[in-house]
Amino acid sequence: MTVLPLPARGRWVWDARDRARAVRVATHDEVGLLNLSMWRDDLCVGTVKLRPDEAADLVGALTEGLARLAADRPAAVAAGETVRLAALEHRLAGLEARLAEPVWRRAARAVADWAAQPLGRRGWILSRAVGPGPGSSRSWSARRRRPGAAA
Repeated sequence: MTVLPLPARGRWVWDARDRARAVRVATHDEVGLLNLSMWRDDLCVGTVKLRPDEAADLVGALTEGLARLAADRPAAVAAGETVRLAALEHRLAGLEARLAEPVWRRAARAVADWAAQPLGRRGWILSRAVGPGPGSSRSWSARRRRPGAAA
């Protein structure tokens, strides 16, 4: 038995049950074969070497199987998955939009917007946040009113 070196390029197809099992598809141009190898964890547990006509038969069988699966699928299941996919895409778009601008940049913009407000409004907000300075004669009821509001 001749062992061929593992080609640098190949395609992995992972098992639907877990990521511990896989099939690797690789071409060996030097001998004109397509190699399918079955892997469990990082151990090759079997190989099949196919000539181009055998690979074409395999592709035909896979295509027929996919067509059967698509035809047997109830329309309600497909519609439910479409709605679920649309909701997932909407959530993903929202997350991407939030990540588009870092939190610190949003905070800096909020501070800049606050600083751009007229001084009277800013002063009122500050007095509400920190209260009157030491020695102020303003009573609590006077502090609760907005500047310019009727007493």
